[in-house]
Amino acid sequence: MKRYLFLICLLFQLLSSELFAQTEKSPFKLNPVADGIILGAGIAFTTSAVIAEKTLDFPEYTERSYDLDSVNFIDRKLSQKYDRTLDNLGTATCTVSLALPFAVYGAGFFNDFLSTEDILTLTTMYVEAYLFDYGAKNFLKMGIRRVRPYMYYDGYPKDKLDDYDFEFSSPSGHTTDSFLGAGFLSYTFCRYFPESKWKIPVIAASYTVALGTAALRISSGNHFLTDTIFGAALGTVCGIGVPLVHEFIALHSEKKETAFKKGSVHFSVTPVSVNWKIAL
Repeated sequence: MKRYLFLICLLFQLLSSELFAQTEKSPFKLNPVADGIILGAGIAFTTSAVIAEKTLDFPEYTERSYDLDSVNFIDRKLSQKYDRTLDNLGTATCTVSLALPFAVYGAGFFNDFLSTEDILTLTTMYVEAYLFDYGAKNFLKMGIRRVRPYMYYDGYPKDKLDDYDFEFSSPSGHTTDSFLGAGFLSYTFCRYFPESKWKIPVIAASYTVALGTAALRISSGNHFLTDTIFGAALGTVCGIGVPLVHEFIALHSEKKETAFKKGSVHFSVTPVSVNWKIAL
């Protein structure tokens, strides 16, 4: 996996002159108060989800058999037995999806297309988005408690019974994370580099990996189709929603600065006169 991530970073390094063409002023801005609230809420949300998952008592597996006919038609037709190889492959593609923003923007930073302030802003937004993504998907899993597809077949993984993972099917966590990365990278890249000819390839690549993750989660027997659709929607909302908040902060800050400049008063003193000017 590290080798693949290195090759991705190297590829972006080689293409950086074209990839980051037309860099504009950062469309996003951090705010100490707003980001303190967002980060604090995200940490509290995620911590609560972790504590709840560790302390709440969920129904244990009782050697019961599950009837696949009770599942809706589409989910039933696409459901699969458990496949550990595809399970691990889905985890790998999910990791790539989450790492792609770091690879792209890391290349931009080391080639001087992005400043330290830009990287701090992007990193903060990504962390905030992931905190809400993590808390939301886990609370939903615990609230919905849908049994995974592999439990309807023989050969289900016994190691997933003790930690209640077998009944946390919806939404798909891997798909949620993958679409978080894809949505975040696609939206922020288009806002930072609106004239780049690589906009479409970046969007296509990020969402191809995310869709691949969703497909692998279905084919590995871990999730139903509707679990992945739910996860894709949730991840996209988190991945785009947080940057949208910071874009609003940037626009609001710019309007305040413009208003201040327009209403400012300038004084100058010389040995023979005092001059003043009001900018309206």
